[in-house]
Amino acid sequence: MMRIHPPRVRVWMALALLSAACTSGASLAIPADLPNRTDQWGFTFRWALVREPATVRAVGVMESGNRPVPWATVALFGVDAGGLVVSRGQTDLRGGFGRTSLPFEIALRPTGREERFDLVLLHAQEGKPGD
Repeated sequence: MMRIHPPRVRVWMALALLSAACTSGASLAIPADLPNRTDQWGFTFRWALVREPATVRAVGVMESGNRPVPWATVALFGVDAGGLVVSRGQTDLRGGFGRTSLPFEIALRPTGREERFDLVLLHAQEGKPGD
């Protein structure tokens, strides 16, 4: 037998699902020490580079001061001595309503030729979703 939920129950269920989706990034383990800083388009990224045997990860926080960030796309580039990109990883950040700080993690598989790693903001939307 199919049960019909009143509109109010459906709204609360939708809000609960949206809240769970918006807080999924909260489970990231952000290091206490974030020695790297990248400033781009009015956004600040404080992050740490974590090197592991098969991956390199940038883990940190994207901050926008007093402007909410509904979503952003951030990339981590592995760059060789000649300035060529030899590895790349990217992630989409979803902030939800009113969030001015978003945790993030980007992983890439290094080639072994990387001399440095650059964090780059590829796209961002400010304001409330749908604006």
